[in-house]
Amino acid sequence: MNASASGERAAVRRARLRIAVLTGAIITLLVTVVGGVADTVMTRAQSDQVWRELRYGAERGDLTSPPVCTWLFARGATPLANAPAGFPVESDMRRVRRTHDAVERTVRRDGTQYLVRTQVRADGKVVQAVFDLRFQLADRRHLWFALGVAEVVGLLAAAATGVVLGRLAVSPLAEALTRQRRFVTDASHELRTPVTQVYTRAQVLARQAAAQGMPAPHRDGLTRRGRLGRAAR
Repeated sequence: MNASASGERAAVRRARLRIAVLTGAIITLLVTVVGGVADTVMTRAQSDQVWRELRYGAERGDLTSPPVCTWLFARGATPLANAPAGFPVESDMRRVRRTHDAVERTVRRDGTQYLVRTQVRADGKVVQAVFDLRFQLADRRHLWFALGVAEVVGLLAAAATGVVLGRLAVSPLAEALTRQRRFVTDASHELRTPVTQVYTRAQVLARQAAAQGMPAPHRDGLTRRGRLGRAAR
């Protein structure tokens, strides 16, 4: 009985742990999906807005006073003092002068990303607009940091919820196993006395039958019943 009870308790613990792990996995999946959707929506919205601003700046922006986070480069124009190093991209400038087709690219430099558009303006001047994505990238990092914090909080909540749900869900099973074990114990105890009496009675009858010289089939039947009663004990 002790081994059986230990096995039942281990099964109940495993069921509770399984519920807690499943709850944590569901919360992790939900946070990941929400984070992925939020990041996709934010990235697309930021990219669309930045490209619109960049194209407008390349087409109409003032070379001496470009929009915030934007630098404009053109032949004969003095770039701003805070312009990032490595710009303009001369290969794009030459290509646009040759083909008159606008060129857009993303440049990774100095730990950040720049969106670059080079085009010919209506007045025939080739202008290159550069936008620094530093703040947009910081927003994305903040988003994932917030999602990471939410994930940790979610896992803690999942652990607590899993324990509670595990107890609520497994308690009926544990109670049923306990009742079953108690019933078997009680039934075994209650049946032991009458079985012992039957065995004893069968032994007495078998001896009396042998002493009185009863036919062999009757003696054998009493002996078999006595053996069955002993086995049942």
